[in-house]
Amino acid sequence: MKNFKLAFIITFLFALHSNKAVAQDNNRKEEMIEQMKMAKERLSLSEQQEFTFREIIKKHATKQKEIKNSDSSKRDKFKKLKEIKEAKDAEMKSFLTVEQYNTYLQMQEERKAQMKDRKRE
Repeated sequence: MKNFKLAFIITFLFALHSNKAVAQDNNRKEEMIEQMKMAKERLSLSEQQEFTFREIIKKHATKQKEIKNSDSSKRDKFKKLKEIKEAKDAEMKSFLTVEQYNTYLQMQEERKAQMKDRKRE
């Protein structure tokens, strides 16, 4: 009977933890959708630019996720993530107008500040 209770508790805790991870993924997806809407509005993207913007974001997000989940050292991860950011910014600069690109950089700085605020909380 004790083994059954222990197994039930472990299963319950595992299910609770799994549910939390799914909720975090859903929140992250909703946040990304909201960011894309805001970027479209603030950058005044044309339909073609919006498509290109989304493709670049998806491509680099996949690369970032792979690096974050890798077994590399924190220093190596930081370097690789910085390289990805620089490559993404270069791609953005290639199809955005100068004004749009400057707004994009400003949005990046705002996002960076928001992330710092979240870490402080």
